Amino acid sequence: MATEDQREELEALRSIFENEFTDISKDPPCFMIKLPDIQLKGPVSLKFTLPVEYPDVSPGIEIPVRNQVLSTETHKQLVDILDEKCEEFLGMGMIFSLVDAAQQWINENVSPLSDSPSDKELDKEETNTNDLESKPVKLEEPKLTGGRWQYVIGLVGKPSAGKSTFFNAATTLDLAKTGAHPFTTIEPNIGKAFFSISCPCDSQTDRCNAANGHDFRGQRFLPVLLKDVAGLVPGAWEGKGRGKRFLNDLLDADVLIHIIDASGTTNEKGEETIDYDPANDIHWLKEELHQWIYQNIWSKWDNVVKRPQKLVDMFTGYHANKATIYAALHNAGVGESELSMIKTWDDVVLHQIVDCFLSIRFPILLVLNKVDKDTAADIVTRLSAEFGDIYTIPVSAEKECFLQRMQKEGYIQYERGSDHIGILDCPSLHLTNLEKVKADVIKRYGSTNVHNALCQAISLREPVYAFPVHCLDTLQSIGKSHVEKSQILRDCVMLKPGTNVEEFHKVLCHYPVNLLTGDFVRAETIHADGSKRPMKKDELISKSNNIIKIMTTKKSS
Repeated sequence: MATEDQREELEALRSIFENEFTDISKDPPCFMIKLPDIQLKGPVSLKFTLPVEYPDVSPGIEIPVRNQVLSTETHKQLVDILDEKCEEFLGMGMIFSLVDAAQQWINENVSPLSDSPSDKELDKEETNTNDLESKPVKLEEPKLTGGRWQYVIGLVGKPSAGKSTFFNAATTLDLAKTGAHPFTTIEPNIGKAFFSISCPCDSQTDRCNAANGHDFRGQRFLPVLLKDVAGLVPGAWEGKGRGKRFLNDLLDADVLIHIIDASGTTNEKGEETIDYDPANDIHWLKEELHQWIYQNIWSKWDNVVKRPQKLVDMFTGYHANKATIYAALHNAGVGESELSMIKTWDDVVLHQIVDCFLSIRFPILLVLNKVDKDTAADIVTRLSAEFGDIYTIPVSAEKECFLQRMQKEGYIQYERGSDHIGILDCPSLHLTNLEKVKADVIKRYGSTNVHNALCQAISLREPVYAFPVHCLDTLQSIGKSHVEKSQILRDCVMLKPGTNVEEFHKVLCHYPVNLLTGDFVRAETIHADGSKRPMKKDELISKSNNIIKIMTTKKSS
């Protein structure tokens, strides 16, 4: 069986890799991780077995080879690389680092998809232009795939913009668990933060038993993964800095927070200066993301022209479903007839598609950081007006960290996101700084806004929130004991839009939720007026029917 440290590492791995992670056995712990973001003609997975002594000894590593994705020589080289890495990482949890090392080595040393046999065959094909134009491309109706959403916010920004400070401020709640495994100390840093949503108990006299508690407004805390991606510099798409490795680290992010130095005291490289316009950072970051996708597709354009459906397939490589891709095509004015005429396109059309895709797949919240600096006020006003309040928020991550330290020391009463700072037994040394925080940040902007930034970012691409219950009359939670069932609305599950009741049942039956067992029998929901009604398996879950009781063939004891 897994040791406590191994269980914590496995829990983190399941959260990070989600669908790419497959459990094989519990004793000894054995599992498979499919490498994300590699461009080969088929998937590559790593199979790990953890000895009892791990991580003081190396894990067992196998690379199952299917369909000759890796040549014999490449397979041997990758095994040697991973063996070397194991020696380097002995004594610490290393699986995430090994997966990252394997992915990076393959992307740098193995021929990409454009050199695979399937594409070489395409190069030899002779496509009749008239046939292509006379046969419209058929875009099949996309099927929404629902399920649990392990939400990830990606933090991006230049050096010295305050990205690490924001990460620390957002992940240091007492509820958060950020340092129990090595993934919070490597690049990219990954930690758990908490945002908040309106709770069904808002309309009730008593507060519910929300699993993660409530914020100062009474809103329910929910966990979210925060991924601090380092290494962004202008020209990353061309290989500068950490190059495309940085960009590929963003693939599992659902929304991006761009940390901007709104004081104007650091240039695009993060070097100290004066009178720098942070709007430049906004524009070049968007250009980096755009060129990352555009150049990858344009480099394979000859093959795309021969098989227009390949354009859709390539966008799926950015962890996008077909509904997202079709929406981007629609917004760019591209339908089946336009796609059939792809040979007549110029690069302007592809640029438009990439722009539309980025706005849907990677919405960006601009965090105007360092608003406590004297030079920030005018810049914040200008950028907020230029980019809109929905996509901008003024923040002081440094002052949020300061307030949390003061609260932890018992000097003040403070809850994150609040505009209230209660002075307790505070040394005079800190009183001046506290008064300055109140005047420069709280009074002017309402709060430090670190917590509000997380909430606002998620609102740009919002999940569906579902509340499973044991009883609709009392809203008691599902549980195996009387104590667990006596808790009201304890659980909230984040779901992908388009999740139906049957898919929700599967979520509740599987890791990491594990609230139900047995086959689906029936489901019911309750409305705001107290009326109850049955739900069909294929009914989509939304705000109007998200308190749900599901009955199965096995009752909890």
